[in-house]
Amino acid sequence: MLHRLLCLLALSSLCLSSPLGELEKELKKEGVDLDKLHEELKHESEEVEEEFAGKETQDQLNKLRAAYHSCPNGTIEVKTELEINGDLSKDLFEGDIVLTPEQWARALDRDPNATLQRRQALTDLVQMWTPMGTPLIPYSYAVGFPEDKKKVILESLAFWEGRTCVKFRLATSADKNVVEFNHNSAGCSSSVGMVGGKQKVNLGKGCFSVTVVAHEVSHAFGTLHVQSRLDRDNYVIVDTANIQQGKEHNFMKDPPYYGRIDNYGIPYEFGSMQHYHEKAFAINRDKPTIYAKPAFSKYQGSMEAPRASFYDTLLINKMYKCTDKCKNRITCQNNGVQDGSDCNKCFCPKGWTGTNCEKRPANAQVTKLTANQKIKMDVAAGNNGFQEKLFIIEVRHSNFASRNEEHHCRLPSERKSGLSFHRSETTGTRCAAPSDWKSSPRKTLESLDSVSVASPIRLRLSRIRTRCSSGCTMKSRMHSGPRSTSPLF
Repeated sequence: MLHRLLCLLALSSLCLSSPLGELEKELKKEGVDLDKLHEELKHESEEVEEEFAGKETQDQLNKLRAAYHSCPNGTIEVKTELEINGDLSKDLFEGDIVLTPEQWARALDRDPNATLQRRQALTDLVQMWTPMGTPLIPYSYAVGFPEDKKKVILESLAFWEGRTCVKFRLATSADKNVVEFNHNSAGCSSSVGMVGGKQKVNLGKGCFSVTVVAHEVSHAFGTLHVQSRLDRDNYVIVDTANIQQGKEHNFMKDPPYYGRIDNYGIPYEFGSMQHYHEKAFAINRDKPTIYAKPAFSKYQGSMEAPRASFYDTLLINKMYKCTDKCKNRITCQNNGVQDGSDCNKCFCPKGWTGTNCEKRPANAQVTKLTANQKIKMDVAAGNNGFQEKLFIIEVRHSNFASRNEEHHCRLPSERKSGLSFHRSETTGTRCAAPSDWKSSPRKTLESLDSVSVASPIRLRLSRIRTRCSSGCTMKSRMHSGPRSTSPLF
């Protein structure tokens, strides 16, 4: 009897010290009523299921399911914040955001006339870091934070400092509001905006990469996920039948972002670092939970980027009014905008550089092609991020096609790698597996001007072909991302 009692006590201790148990302990300490929270989230999940259960929606989904290309050679497992968090997401907003009790109350206040939409914007309760225009965020490390992990943090902060007006410095005892990087936690999560006092960016096992840390820091700035935007139904449709039970509530929509009907003029971007992956919360990992609507089907494999896009950065700069302080406006070329971190230059889309985005990066390689020429290259990478290489391909053409029998199935649709075609200011569409080329053997680019490659594994691109025609001369570019000495993925 005593032996059985000791076993029960040991099991009870293990349960209490589990990652989920520790998170719920912290939430209770903050004043979150977990029983009420779970009941409310259950109702939200039921409403999301009901919203997408209509015949018209199901007919659309059936067509999208049928058109989706399965992977004959298997898939590459994706490890985003949502997958890393696992069961922890049951107590987090949209899978990786920690809310205060007041924010939860706002987030769970549904609109009775539009059940899939919240009545009031959560962002109404989100505080911005100050001073507006030149925000400064004090940060610290939890006690015992590993020294070898600090490099990833510093590179992530430098990433944002170099693109926005947000600055960071180590906290002092005089600072009241501090972001603490916490390694004593399972999963990856962050508060949204400035909540006051010491707020944690939780970085457990699997979270120590520039991609993940920059993503969570973006939430600390005040950003939410793209697919929760009010206008998302114009672009995607959610397949609740493939969502893990009880996780459907993560697909609720929010009212206008910070009261801005126009979302600061930022377009809906499938390739945003704050967009869910196409298989977010999926039961069957071979099928999506989010389908791009037919008009945007080319973006199906492009959901969620491995780093902040041009528009992700622009959103932060607009939220914090980064360029309002600039006394003189400058003219930027090639879709560039005034730089939030330096008023005297432009922030350039991928593949452009210079004070006014007027020139290509110094390492660009120019290749002029005729109709019958081919380009063949090997792209390989190790475990320390990836190095950027820019190829400017000048052709007179009407169509562009890429075929590669060695291509890993649906490789580009995964978070870690991809080949994409895009205009300079967007993340564009990622080229999918050979099965995609069977149904559409040629990609018509014409107005597009960029080909991007990002891959943590060996990838061979062969027989990139152009077809010449009269008309415009197009410059395409192929590159493989910035160099990082810390893990990027």
